[in-house]
Amino acid sequence: MDRIYKMMKRNNKGFTLVELMVVLLIIGILVAIAIPIYNKTQENAQKRACQSNLRTLDSAAAQYGAATGNYPTDPLNNANFVGENGYVKTKPTCPAGGVYNYDATNGKFSCNVPDHVYP
Repeated sequence: MDRIYKMMKRNNKGFTLVELMVVLLIIGILVAIAIPIYNKTQENAQKRACQSNLRTLDSAAAQYGAATGNYPTDPLNNANFVGENGYVKTKPTCPAGGVYNYDATNGKFSCNVPDHVYP
């Protein structure tokens, strides 16, 4: 009876190496799944923010054209277009690091990053 009591009283604190390896494997799998999803979400957010900026710039150029009778020639460097009293308060930038280009013939803006297109 004393022997059974000693076996049950054994000090088994902690985890085995196999248990720790299984936990690390599960965490690794979860991270491998989460990182691509996070990156895709970031790309989609940047794309949508850029499209929103393009939409805002296009409508500001249309308002400028309606007020003055012609589209601005270089709107992002024009103090009447960008500024405290302009059609946009601050010069927007593409979240993905792209550059906004302006076509003065139709008053439309575009971004040089692929897929950052506003219809």
